Amino acid sequence: MWHEAALQCQSTFVPKSNGEAWFIEQLQFFLSNLEVKVEGKGWQKLALVDSPYQTTETVLLGENCREQTKQKNVRGNGNWLIEFDNNIDISTVRAVRFSLGVPFEYNHLNPVTQKSPLNIPSMFWVWQTGHKFLRAELASVDAQWLFHLGSTGCKASSVMRAPKQSCRYPNTFEFEIPVTQDVNNSLSLSFNLAKLLNGVELGQTSSCQSEQDNESCQQLFKNLSAVEKVNSPDAMSGVFNVIKVDSGKKGTSVE
Repeated sequence: MWHEAALQCQSTFVPKSNGEAWFIEQLQFFLSNLEVKVEGKGWQKLALVDSPYQTTETVLLGENCREQTKQKNVRGNGNWLIEFDNNIDISTVRAVRFSLGVPFEYNHLNPVTQKSPLNIPSMFWVWQTGHKFLRAELASVDAQWLFHLGSTGCKASSVMRAPKQSCRYPNTFEFEIPVTQDVNNSLSLSFNLAKLLNGVELGQTSSCQSEQDNESCQQLFKNLSAVEKVNSPDAMSGVFNVIKVDSGKKGTSVE
């Protein structure tokens, strides 16, 4: 989303008034440790279905618009759907929680031998640092900007070796989101790009590859953690939000 408007690969958005239009070249991210809070039963882990976009522990959401353009397939190659086997009455779900990132035990394995989506080259740095948990690459007519979120401060004998201990800066983010509507029967997860970019002036000099001493990175980390109350004491708004929608209107994708 850009504020209240849904974004697609063909969409443009304007970060500031009287500014130039920007568009998405790639926006993909890994979620893990997905759970839902069911009324009367507490937290339940989602049993993810194996697919090209999911392992039993992680799911890759988003789109690589650059590749879609190359393949002349505007609607293909993207995934905004989380599939799970649990028999859960969606009307009883009161909250959702998950991690933005890949668990340490999977993050630094050989990507060549891992199952999809953990073998996608564009979402991997090197064994020492592991995966890009979030890859956001944006462009305008005259400029480009990127944000690659991943672990840093990872100690290993070389960049081609996995660390044996957790990285100094894991750079994973935890989200626990109340479901803001209790009607209808399908959960919809939204990613608000405007919330992520709050306070960031887009351009090459403000790009971020998770450096701790980078001012733009610190603002982006802050934006990922920020939430604000809206409408009612239990409702929260941040980069991620969850609502319930009518499955008959939702189709096969998540906004």
